[in-house]
Amino acid sequence: MMQDWQEWDYLEDEILVRKRRKICITCNHFRYSTTSSCVTILTCPFHQKLIPQGDHLIKGCRYWRENSRIFAPEAA
Repeated sequence: MMQDWQEWDYLEDEILVRKRRKICITCNHFRYSTTSSCVTILTCPFHQKLIPQGDHLIKGCRYWRENSRIFAPEAA
C-alpha cells in the first residue's frame, strides 16, 4: 500500500546522483503535487520519497524509466 507523500522523507544523496540524461523530470515515475500553501512538492512514488527542489533537473537514480508521456520536449 502506497503511503501519502506527506509522510515521506527526502531521497538520500546516495540514491540520487548527478546525471546529464535520465534525470528525474524525464522519468516515468516522477510526479508532483502542491501543499495547501501552493508550494510544489516533487515526488518519486517508486521510492516513496520526496525529491529535493532542483534535483529533478540535474539528478536521477538507477531505476529511471523513460516517460512516454512527456508533454514538454525541452525537458527531454
